[in-house]
Amino acid sequence: MFHRFMSPRPVWRRWALAALAATSTASHAELQMSWDMRSWSLEATPSETLQLHAHIHNSPMSTEHLLGSRFVAAYGEGLEGLYDFAPATPSLVEQFAQLDLAPGESMDFLFGLLVPINGHVEPGVYGGGGYSLNFRDAQGAEVSWQPEASLLVRVVDRATPDDPQHVPEPATAALAALGLAAAGCGRRQRKAQARA
Repeated sequence: MFHRFMSPRPVWRRWALAALAATSTASHAELQMSWDMRSWSLEATPSETLQLHAHIHNSPMSTEHLLGSRFVAAYGEGLEGLYDFAPATPSLVEQFAQLDLAPGESMDFLFGLLVPINGHVEPGVYGGGGYSLNFRDAQGAEVSWQPEASLLVRVVDRATPDDPQHVPEPATAALAALGLAAAGCGRRQRKAQARA
């Protein structure tokens, strides 16, 4: 009887296959980005347009740079029908034109604007959300991030005199200063007359 002898794979071959598998896993680029508003709690006057300043971050766990040329889209919503979301000026495309963040690096940017519907929002506290940024990684897969925090806007009418933050109009302030100056001059004259 004739037996065929099968030798086991050489050790070097097993090591080579393992190294090849590890290399192919490591070479798969993966983008892990996040972004956040600079402040999720804003204060505004009833007619004020709000600027949503934000911060984008390429995770230290990423295996590739976050490039502005791979920016796809941004999504934003107003707050309970009170504000319209408007694109940033300059646009996100313009802001991200030179974006090249290595893993662990960050950049500040202007995400968008909240414009009062009909030019006015009643004083109060309002909340909302629904914001996201979309990029593509080196493989063309879409990567998006939607922060979990909700935006909180406190609308304050500073036109009321009893408001501690009330700032008078320039004409009112000038008239008050003039009155104080006149009162000071009168006081000096009375003191001078009393001495004489």
